[in-house]
Amino acid sequence: MYIQEVSMRTLVKLLLDNKLSRRGFVKELAALGVGLSSAEAMINSIIPVVHAAEEGEFQAVREVTGNGADLLTETLLEAGVKYIFHGNGGNTVPFFDSIVTRPEIKNFLATNEGQAVAMAEGYHLGSGGELGVAVIPKHGLGNAAGNFHNALENRSSLLVISVRENGEYSERGGELVDWDEAMSPFMKWSYRMRRANRVPEFTRRAINVAKTPPGGPTFLQMNADLYDQQATAKILPHEKFQITSKIQSNPDQVLEAAKLLVESENPLVTVGYEVTRSGAVEQMIELAELLALPVTEGYSGFADFPNKHPLFLGDYSPFLPQVRNADLYVSLGSALPDKSTAPQLLGPIPSNAKIVHVTLDSDLIGVAYPADLNIVADVGETISGLIDAVKSLATKQRLNSIRDERFDRINAFTQKQRSRKLEAAKKTWDQSPMTTARIAFELNENLEDDAIIVSESTPISSWDWFDLGPDEKRFIRIPGGAILGWATGAALGVKLANPDSQVVALSGDGAFMFQHDLWALARYDVPVIVVIFNNHCYNTSRAFRWFGAQAEQEKDLTSYLGDPDVDFSLIAKGYGVDGEVVQDASELGPAIKRAIQATKNGNPYLLDVSYERWGPGGELTWHPEISVAGMRTRNI
Repeated sequence: MYIQEVSMRTLVKLLLDNKLSRRGFVKELAALGVGLSSAEAMINSIIPVVHAAEEGEFQAVREVTGNGADLLTETLLEAGVKYIFHGNGGNTVPFFDSIVTRPEIKNFLATNEGQAVAMAEGYHLGSGGELGVAVIPKHGLGNAAGNFHNALENRSSLLVISVRENGEYSERGGELVDWDEAMSPFMKWSYRMRRANRVPEFTRRAINVAKTPPGGPTFLQMNADLYDQQATAKILPHEKFQITSKIQSNPDQVLEAAKLLVESENPLVTVGYEVTRSGAVEQMIELAELLALPVTEGYSGFADFPNKHPLFLGDYSPFLPQVRNADLYVSLGSALPDKSTAPQLLGPIPSNAKIVHVTLDSDLIGVAYPADLNIVADVGETISGLIDAVKSLATKQRLNSIRDERFDRINAFTQKQRSRKLEAAKKTWDQSPMTTARIAFELNENLEDDAIIVSESTPISSWDWFDLGPDEKRFIRIPGGAILGWATGAALGVKLANPDSQVVALSGDGAFMFQHDLWALARYDVPVIVVIFNNHCYNTSRAFRWFGAQAEQEKDLTSYLGDPDVDFSLIAKGYGVDGEVVQDASELGPAIKRAIQATKNGNPYLLDVSYERWGPGGELTWHPEISVAGMRTRNI
């Protein structure tokens, strides 16, 4: 199928690399289902920035003379960049000679390249779409790749900058690694800059590609000899970096989808990250309430629908009766359920259900299932169109009839499920180690109503106990299948974007040991609360894969992290971050209050919370008894 072979990401890259004409670009977008007017709007948001300097389509605000780093920095300033997150070394140090003379840009040093990327992504996610910029030494690119992957999964707009050796030494020593090729799976577009006078041009390209929906990281490499090259180049005005056009949906397709919604007896909707990114949560609520549509959460880094709403069923699950009985499945801004992502949780869509898939990310089309109707367009625009189309297809009386019967049925189901979950939680409410429900509930009760929760690796069920939605708490996470070691860096970026909001980072003990940046939280006075769900285990890995020989022999070779039992509060104190261990459920509320007071005083605080191991094999503490000391033949 053609649209599976050529994605929008590929088309943008071909356009920018001058391998596809404007006319060809519009033609190929049409093959993806993008209307002519939307295709023109999209190309007009890219072309002026791509070719402005060569074609003279508008006058530059100013001309700048300097070396490659100066020209890059001036372009970043004109694009509105305020912050740079970076590692150290690998020919990047001279880049900051340009930064130190331009105090408008503040730099945040990370002690791990992956954390620099997490900080940049956290800033992007927390700000609602501002560009995140990470300067990564070339030797640290591999170390940062895990969080490049996370940024791509979240479709986050990042510009990644690195510096290569002098071009004279190409393909020698460290230059044997083709970093462009190595990083290409994680990047929308990449380029190696070899001439100083063209640095602004390629920086503009990289910024615009990163910010053009669906977003993603872009990768710029600069030869080190550009530090010594002087050039004069045009720096274009700030407004030329703004992506304002939205790809409109085809009215006929929207009308067809609306008819299916009105006529369906058992529709089911899944929402994803594009709903939040397009600012369409309120419209999604309106659409759901118009027809009493049951809503599930799909693959996303956000809470894309209020989780306490009567129509919200929680995460998509094949075990939900609304999934099994669906005669229409509508995915809005999410990948279709794919067992390759979570084989234990994501089952098939009923074979008799018609499928409507709305997404701007053509890479997601036709991957897990063929859809009866694919709409490649901005999800927010499409939802608004669906609301109008539904209202045009049915009288108010008919809409009320559809809504009232279905709403009562779905509301009764969700209330029963939530009551059942609460009753189950009460049975272990006071146990220590603590449950997910108790920890999340205590946090929700004590945090501000508009707090921002930044989460990695904690059970997805934790978000059931927070109040999430418009005018309530926000939830930011890495989707399933992501790389761990993200939360503390991301929380720094989120707090930077929202200095007057309460920010809390949730991490498992295993994830926290992958990588963290408590040092940066202390260095930059970042008042966030870090909560470690400490159960001395890579719990999810074991719980969903506990079968085979290890289960039969009750021997866990890979997941148990006890012996030693790490005290993360002591680690935090080593970095100058205060914290405490919370062993008993009765101590949790007071500990959270102390953490909140510490952040009010301008300091980060860490809570190492004793957390239960759950799922099959959770009771086991067996691990291989391996002692290198015992292998010695002499005590040395």
